[in-house]
Amino acid sequence: MNRSTLLLLMAIVFAFACHRKPEEKYKPEYSMIEQSKIIGDTAYFSIDLQYPLFNSTDNSKNTGLDLLNKRMEAFLDTASNYYWGTDADGARKVIDETGAHGKYELLNRYEALSKDVNLISVKFETYSYALGAHGFTAITTFNFDVKNGKFLKLADFVSINTAEEQNALNALLVKYLENPQQCFDKAPSAGKEFENFGVTMENMIFYFEAYELGAYYCGAAAIKIPIKVLKESGIWKWQENTQEAKIG
Repeated sequence: MNRSTLLLLMAIVFAFACHRKPEEKYKPEYSMIEQSKIIGDTAYFSIDLQYPLFNSTDNSKNTGLDLLNKRMEAFLDTASNYYWGTDADGARKVIDETGAHGKYELLNRYEALSKDVNLISVKFETYSYALGAHGFTAITTFNFDVKNGKFLKLADFVSINTAEEQNALNALLVKYLENPQQCFDKAPSAGKEFENFGVTMENMIFYFEAYELGAYYCGAAAIKIPIKVLKESGIWKWQENTQEAKIG
């Protein structure tokens, strides 16, 4: 093998190694474990909860993830005890005294929107029924900065400090709202205190529960705004920084 051929092969190997290194080195250092908990399934009430927990093989790196896990578990603990405005014993008492048909129900399902190196984004859909005309599905999201061990707010992702920036975001919400039947009759908007949002690799998703944009029968709305569009509008702030994103 002559010198020129050897140098060419070395260059190819080096280029391939450099290309592969970020993916191999900076993959998430945690795993997601699905949890399923049936607290009660009786003639009076049914509580069926599914949720994720995040864990690192290195126990010294679990402090930040524990914060996220405890927040999600605390939410479900509160829901299972008081979601109907009463506890399980209270539900039993209501049914016995009124002779009502049916039973109290609480059902939680989740979607992991992002399990990136530095960002975990999870959506909960929590359905509850308390013997009324119909049940209700509440939406709750958890957006967590893995590297810094903190929960993220809307203002961490988009800049809405000025009226112009706020108007730009609201205009995008209106533009990307899917409303083919024209059922939603209220324009969506999201200020700094807006909490029900999630992030994927390509989109930022804004969730509006039933009643927020229209009548109950219209259902909930999930407005997906491409991150590329948010960047083009000049209001996107979040920096992935995947090469520095490590649990620690």
